[in-house]
Amino acid sequence: MNIVLIEDEAIAMRMLRKVILSIEKDAVIVANTTVDVIFSDIQLSDGLSFEIFESLSLQLPVIFTTAYNEYAIRAFKVNGVDYLLKPIQEKEVEAALSKLKLTKSLFSQQQMFEIQQMIQQFQPAPVPLDPTFLAFQKEKIIPVKCESIAWLNTQNQILTAVLINNQKMHLEEKMDNIEKRLPKAEFFRINRQYIVSRKAIVEAEFYFNNRLSLKLLPPAPETVIVSRERVALFRNWLQGIL
Repeated sequence: MNIVLIEDEAIAMRMLRKVILSIEKDAVIVANTTVDVIFSDIQLSDGLSFEIFESLSLQLPVIFTTAYNEYAIRAFKVNGVDYLLKPIQEKEVEAALSKLKLTKSLFSQQQMFEIQQMIQQFQPAPVPLDPTFLAFQKEKIIPVKCESIAWLNTQNQILTAVLINNQKMHLEEKMDNIEKRLPKAEFFRINRQYIVSRKAIVEAEFYFNNRLSLKLLPPAPETVIVSRERVALFRNWLQGIL
């Protein structure tokens, strides 16, 4: 079985590859040949992978992976065979591959070959290990390296970067753009308002409604909460397995 993976997080890619190969012994992860199935993350660094498949008239089997559950209906509208929530469990991958084998006859091998030309256009650009952001103070433009950032917060459309030395900088970029540029191994978006650096986390504590509260250094002026739907991902990220 030839399989294509579309995933912009290197750690998630390695983990998924390992799980697939442990289940499907004859699986081959390929890039430029006829394929049997595509495993695709939904949220890529440059947008949703649905945009790839919705722009094509080809019929091809896709097993979607994501950290969010709100895309399930849309996934099955673009020939999704299955929909796996992160962190992905081995038994879920096994069930998805079994389901694929039952429906494999519906997909043309010629169509699989043609799609390879399109996939190459959507390979994510590498994220710089230490991107620099710009802060503006009066008449000055101040470069802010990501390695100096402890955490970021957005309130009332103002994005503030709090540095390790507790200095505060106001950045001009939007939170979503900042998140895409930050190295995922070192920064995690715990909710809509906060992105935290691994080195700023002192401890996490169980909080109401299956959430976590974080103690940060430098400290935040309010209780910093990991949203319930992100707790499992956050714990894996904190352990370095996401």
